[in-house]
This record gives sequence, C-alpha cells and structure tokens, in this order.
Amino acid sequence: MASAHADQQVRRWGERFRKDQVAAGVVLALRDRGDEIWRHAFEHLQRESPEYRNSVDAEFAEESKAHCNELLRTIVAIAARRVPKSDADPFQFVRVHAQWRARHRVPLIASLHAYRLAHRTYWELTRAALPRQAKKTQAIRSLTTLSDFWIELFDHVGAVLAEAHAVEEGLIVAQSTQTHAALIDHLLRGQEPHDAEARQLCALCGIRSGASIAIAVAEPLEPGNGKAVDREAALRSFVRLTEQALPRATFGNLIEVRNQKVVAIVCSDAGTSRALAQILRRSGFTRRAGNGPGVRVGISLDVAEFSRLPFALEEARLAAEFAAAAQPLMHFADIDLREFLIRRADGAAIRLVPQWAHQFSLAEDVQLRELSRTIHAFADCNFNVKQTARRLSIHTNTVYFRLNRITSLTGINPRTYSGTSHLLTALRLLEVHNGGGRGL
Repeated sequence: MASAHADQQVRRWGERFRKDQVAAGVVLALRDRGDEIWRHAFEHLQRESPEYRNSVDAEFAEESKAHCNELLRTIVAIAARRVPKSDADPFQFVRVHAQWRARHRVPLIASLHAYRLAHRTYWELTRAALPRQAKKTQAIRSLTTLSDFWIELFDHVGAVLAEAHAVEEGLIVAQSTQTHAALIDHLLRGQEPHDAEARQLCALCGIRSGASIAIAVAEPLEPGNGKAVDREAALRSFVRLTEQALPRATFGNLIEVRNQKVVAIVCSDAGTSRALAQILRRSGFTRRAGNGPGVRVGISLDVAEFSRLPFALEEARLAAEFAAAAQPLMHFADIDLREFLIRRADGAAIRLVPQWAHQFSLAEDVQLRELSRTIHAFADCNFNVKQTARRLSIHTNTVYFRLNRITSLTGINPRTYSGTSHLLTALRLLEVHNGGGRGL
C-alpha cells in the first residue's frame, strides 16, 4: 500500500512538471549541485541544531551527504518523469536512511529539522533561478508549481522517515536501555566510555570530558502525614520534568533511576552545578515532582574530567543527606562545615560527649532543658544578655543565673566563644546521634 501511494504521488508530480516545462527545467538544472546543496544545509544544521552537532563525525557526514545526493537524484528523476513504475517504493532509500539514523541514536527531531532546512534550500535555489528563465506570468505559475512540489515532497519524505525511525527505534529500545545503563555505570566509576557505541551515545547526550560536569542525586521526601509514598512514580516524574527543564542547546544530560534514587550527570560549558540548582529551584521540582511528593536533591561541585565523577557522586549523595523539607535542594558547597563534621562523627567522637549533655537533654528535667534553650539563644543573640532575655521572655537576671548555673554544672564558661562552641557541639552531637554515646 505504501509503495502504491508513493508511486501515485510520483506520477502526479511528474504530470505537473510535464505541464510546466519551465519549473521542470529549473529542477533539472540542480542535478550537478548535490554537494553544494548538502554543504549549505549541513552548515545550517550544525549551527541551529545541538542534536545534530552532538551526532556529527566522519561517518555521519558521509551518510548525510550520500542521502542528500540520493534525494536529489530522485527529485531530478521525478521532474524528468524517469522514475520507473514498479512495485518497489521509490522512497525506500528514505526508510534505509531513517533506520541508519535510529541505530546511530540521531534524534528524530534533528532529522526532521534537516528536511526542513533542505526544503528551504531547494526553495531558495529554484526561486532565484526562475526570473532568468521566464516572463513574469510564467514565473508566477512556475513558482506555484515548485512551491506546491517542495511542500508535498518534504511532507511525504518526512512522514516516511518518521514512520521508519519509530519502527527501528522500537526494535533497539531494549539494547539502547542496556547501553545507556552501562554508560552511566562506567562514568560514575570514573571510566571513559568503553566502546564506539557508548562513546557515540555519550556525545549525543552532550556529556564531554573537559567541560563542566556535575552530578545530582534525588530521592522522594516522606510526606510526614503517614501516607505511603509511590517512590517509583515520584522518581520517574522527577526524571521527566528535569529532562524537560534542561535546555538541550545548553545542557547535556544522562539521567537514570537506580537504587530508589535519581542520578543525573549534567554537562555544560561552565558553572553547571549552580545553573542546575537554579533551574530546579525555579521550576519547583523539589517541592513537588508532578503529582507525587516532593523530592530532596543533592548537587555536587563541578568537575572537568570523567575520572573525577566518583568524587562528584559522593558529594551529591552527601548533599542530599543534608537536604530536608525546609531546604529540599542542597549544593555541596552550601553544607555547613560544623554540621557536616557533627553528622559524620564516628563512634569515638560520640563517646566523648560528656555526661552533663545527656542530662541537659532529659525530657523529664524541665530546668536542665531550659538551660539548653538558654545557651542556644545566648549564642544566637551573639552573647548579648538583654537580647537573650527578650528572646526567651525572661528577666536579664534570670539569664545571668542560668549562665552561672551552666558553668557550675559543666565546668565550662558559656560567656566565651570556645566555651559556647564546646557546649553547642556536645549538645548537637547528642541530638544528631540520638544519645548513641550514652553508657559506652
């Protein structure tokens, strides 16, 4: 059916050219200009289409040029009415071209954009040629013939290409998924892409060594209302929304859900991690991923080499640990150093927490808990007793009494920077680690 329809189209176009010899002559004059037409369209594509730019290599350029010349031969044959009638589809070469593009991971949108530019190129060339060959009335008639022909031709070949591309893409989707996962595995281990297919996929996705590369790790936030969280749906939604938010002309990306978390490798010319954080904050993804719960996201520092990606992955994971509902997105550079050291403290540090810190945290001892509140407020108020009293809604003498009481119980003077730092660090260690050092 497809070949019969194509044959009818070719015969109809041929009949139009038979009736308009000026238009036919303009098209026939193009027969030796294939390289020029290809070069003109190809240069425009590389400037306008990042998808094409990421795909170009010597093999790609050769295939693109061959296809352009085959398309021109078909166009000339149609204008000359020399396309043989047969059961074969005269546009089978477009299907072969689409299959090659799909296997080489060239996005369909890039190939369709190539046809749009080819359409524009052919129209400009034939329109410019007409005034030299015909009078005004004939030129207008031939312009109409050519305009209709180019529109119908490229609409037809675009549809053929899209259909064949979709079929081929469906056949290789399983293999592509495996290649995609394997590529991410290699990069996260700091290894260069291991074969030609992986290298091509890496280039197509816009990930390149020597540029600015960052890693983001995301996971759903618990809603806090006792409801179950559909983690898989939330993560898939975050992947989709992130891919849509990152402009392909600026950012390359490889994103995958693994181990109940989203891992994204993102690349741009410079400042990738900060730009990524800004985009995610502006888009509100951390508050709500699609219709699912919010997510917390950790973003690494920028690295320039694939070998540094394992370090970036660890930074992103650590940053995600420090993200919370109040601050769901955390850049590694924004982690508070003191808080980082407290949370990452080992068992020996926990055993150093003095006994008075355990007493201060006892829920049943109201007076000791008030001492803890006082030292925190005193630090927040920059050691100003009057401000501390206002903060706690108590008399200044009560603040002095409590500070003296802290000194007598701990042996530490809270009116000094070192004393307050000691007190706050011990209390925070106990809070973070849930009394893990008690009795050890």
